[in-house]
Amino acid sequence: MSTKLTGYVWDGCAASGMKLSSVAIMARLADFSSDEGVCWPSIETIARQLGAGPSTIRTAIAKLEKDGWLTRTQRRNGNRNASNVYRLNVAKLQAAAFSQLSDSDTSKSDASKSDPS
Repeated sequence: MSTKLTGYVWDGCAASGMKLSSVAIMARLADFSSDEGVCWPSIETIARQLGAGPSTIRTAIAKLEKDGWLTRTQRRNGNRNASNVYRLNVAKLQAAAFSQLSDSDTSKSDASKSDPS
């Protein structure tokens, strides 16, 4: 579990205009991830934990991949599919989070110009 990546997701993804369902998926993937952004939860696990259907999760993950937030690698276990390996784009998450934090930096505002009433 990477609390660092989870923080980046909450700080950066929603501010970048990502839909709430995609933010929730990114947060779950970050919770499963190492600090390097690697995890392999099943679609069914993510769907169950978020209260969504598997097709909704697959569609959202495909869009996240297209938008550059993650990559996925399919795995096989003999003749059976295994869960995908996901690699979150840590650099993009970090940049989005830091951009959001710097935009909301209160040291840039001048409190002396505010109306005290």
